[in-house]
Amino acid sequence: MDGASARRTNAATEAALEPDNGAERVLANTPFMLTRCSSDLRYLFVSEAYARMIGRRPEDVVGKKIIDIMGETGFETILPHVKAVLSGQRVEYEQAVHFKEVGARLLHVICTPDTDRLGNVSGWVASIIDVTDKRLAEQRIATDLKATTLLRQVGSECVRDDATLDECLHHVLDAAISITGAQKGNIQLLDPSSGSLRIAAQCGFGQAFLDFFREVRDDAAACASALQTGSRIIVQDVLTSEIFVGQQSQKILLDEDIRAVISTPLVSSLRHTLGMLSTHFREIHEPEARELHYMDLLTRLAADYLERKRGQEIEKILLQEVQHRSNNLLAVVQAIAHHTLAPNSEATKAFEDRLLALAQCNKQITKAITGRLPLRDLIRSQVEAFSSRVTIHGPDVTVGSQLAQNVSLLCHELVTNAAKYGALKEASGTVEIAWVISASRDAVELNWKEQHGPPVVTPQRTGFGTMLLKATFPTAQIDYAPDGLRCQVEIPIDKNDTNTAVFDISEHPPNFA
Repeated sequence: MDGASARRTNAATEAALEPDNGAERVLANTPFMLTRCSSDLRYLFVSEAYARMIGRRPEDVVGKKIIDIMGETGFETILPHVKAVLSGQRVEYEQAVHFKEVGARLLHVICTPDTDRLGNVSGWVASIIDVTDKRLAEQRIATDLKATTLLRQVGSECVRDDATLDECLHHVLDAAISITGAQKGNIQLLDPSSGSLRIAAQCGFGQAFLDFFREVRDDAAACASALQTGSRIIVQDVLTSEIFVGQQSQKILLDEDIRAVISTPLVSSLRHTLGMLSTHFREIHEPEARELHYMDLLTRLAADYLERKRGQEIEKILLQEVQHRSNNLLAVVQAIAHHTLAPNSEATKAFEDRLLALAQCNKQITKAITGRLPLRDLIRSQVEAFSSRVTIHGPDVTVGSQLAQNVSLLCHELVTNAAKYGALKEASGTVEIAWVISASRDAVELNWKEQHGPPVVTPQRTGFGTMLLKATFPTAQIDYAPDGLRCQVEIPIDKNDTNTAVFDISEHPPNFA
């Protein structure tokens, strides 16, 4: 805008604000915030909207000094901009301005020099937009997005099979500190036997704090109060809180530069209290409702994770007990067989070998907490003694506990037969074990193929191994080919049945070993 245009604009503004001009009444009632101020820093005109923002009437503002209406703090904020506009500059700024008896408002302001008929700057005209609510809404959206992203990330970490308890607890703690804007924090787990809270993860604390709060039950602490009441405890100021006044714990917190604490119980979906999540602040802190809402979501997520983890530990202990009892039972059966069958006979050895195969399978099932085992690992465990002469390949497949036992016995019978009569009897012999998914995708077709062994002779009678194989897999096909025994077995697939095989060929392409 050139000088002539600026003068015309200022002249129009000045005319519009003349007391005898009806335009002043229009501007006074506009929904926009307008002010006209003099070079001696007084209000000459304010719109109704501006007066409403500062909690006054226009007639109570016009003629008053700006510093008297706004207050010293706010006046000091705008003073650099006032000096600039009085020097003839157009000024635009967005800044938090404090008004006494109102508080801080975030304002977007455009100030234009106000000149007299001689072109001298006699003051300024300001158009003002209060963007406080808009910016707060934007901040809330950004905060919500950040919090939901953190919750999603924590949830993803806690379901990882390879994630440790310590890793997950620290992910939860980091998220809590970020969501609340805290400077420090800790997670305590509840010891069911003693009823006390013990620190399992922490961030930012010194040794004196960790030693003092290492184990908490009835102590003067926010976490102890939250445990006793079963609900969140908010301490906005450690100096004035009834929990800490006159207590050693208050000194410990103040020495750690802590003025506020929030302790939230870790309560699972089953309503079990499993621990405590506490965040600590250097300044007096009054949490917002949204902050507490996200903390509730985070603590529920953490508690459900801990409940699941505890369940897995109990399941592991029970499985170990089952394994122990199974081994004892197999030992009893072995002792009975030893005293019933002829000592050192072939039948006794074969029977004991089969019991050993079952015991090895039970051990593997116990290690697989989910009850499912990779088919590849089952087969390898049975042919381990001949690993250099046995080739194994096929897509990744897992089997349930019952099928795991059946497959283990199948491989045991086949490898025993191969070692006594077939390809593994001679050093040149080899065995290939391969499996594919059937065309109908409802079964795994497992093939056993022997090569380079002695000529195969079809047996004249059906041995126990063959009967066992047929009883376990009725559709099994055995071919006594002269150049090597062949065996084909179908393992049924049903993803809803834990006693059948499950596969995912899209994620696990064939892996040749």
